[in-house]
Amino acid sequence: MEIKQSLPVGVFYLISELILSFFIASIVKLLEPNIPIIQILFYRYLLCLPLLIIYGLSKHGIRVLLVNNIKLLLLRIICGFLGLAMWFLAVAKIDMSLATVLFNTMPLFITILSVIIAREVVGLRRSLAVLTGFFGVVFIILPINGSFNFSGVIYSLLGAIFAGLMFVFIRMLGRTNASIPTAIWYNSFGVLASLIIFFIIENNFYNSLAILVHKDLPWNYLLALGFLASFQQFCLAESHRYADASALAPFHYLAVPIGIAFGVILFNETITVKFITGAVIIVASNYYIFVREKTHSQI
Repeated sequence: MEIKQSLPVGVFYLISELILSFFIASIVKLLEPNIPIIQILFYRYLLCLPLLIIYGLSKHGIRVLLVNNIKLLLLRIICGFLGLAMWFLAVAKIDMSLATVLFNTMPLFITILSVIIAREVVGLRRSLAVLTGFFGVVFIILPINGSFNFSGVIYSLLGAIFAGLMFVFIRMLGRTNASIPTAIWYNSFGVLASLIIFFIIENNFYNSLAILVHKDLPWNYLLALGFLASFQQFCLAESHRYADASALAPFHYLAVPIGIAFGVILFNETITVKFITGAVIIVASNYYIFVREKTHSQI
């Protein structure tokens, strides 16, 4: 059945996806002091699969696992796994508002990576926009004092890099593969990879199994994590069914005010004028890059 394009419907699904992603991040932030990030990742991947598979089977039938470009799929999966791991580590270490703003440097890295990987030509204006965006990052994080969590900032920026790589590969992959089969492969890989890493860290197979299935784990939070992740990926896939990625791109910046709102309301984070100024610089430079890319593609 052909889906009629509708930008309002696509934006609705995208905003829903953003809100769900911050509920997930909030659960991670609450769980991390008592549960290692790699264990949280394992349950996030594992418990989101059932609903995702049911939806995939209803939409694609027995072709639910069919992919056409295994090499690109593997690159997308690896970068997605590393990007999500870095994002979880970031929200666990620093304020959610700061992690969100830094993670939204992703378009800056996409521009740089497009030059390196796809051999795209980037003009002077976009290059200056990239530099301006990174100035915004420096403006926010300086000066560094004793209470500054440098590792959280690094995790956020690494997450942006890996997410940027992931979206470069998704762009290439989307030409030949449907989104749900890709998501199922990605989450299945996440289950296996996080489990192996967890076993290596614990260095004891039986002890690892005991920890994973311990009755005192906060199963309500873990189940909520997987449940929300299923609907997050469903909303993301649906948003791109109803609207083109280029039309949805500006609305991704709503992640910044949404992330700040979650940080202030749920975790009593303090927002300063300096922070807002840096955030505006980063978002404005990213939006300018989007406008220039769109203009360039129409020439």
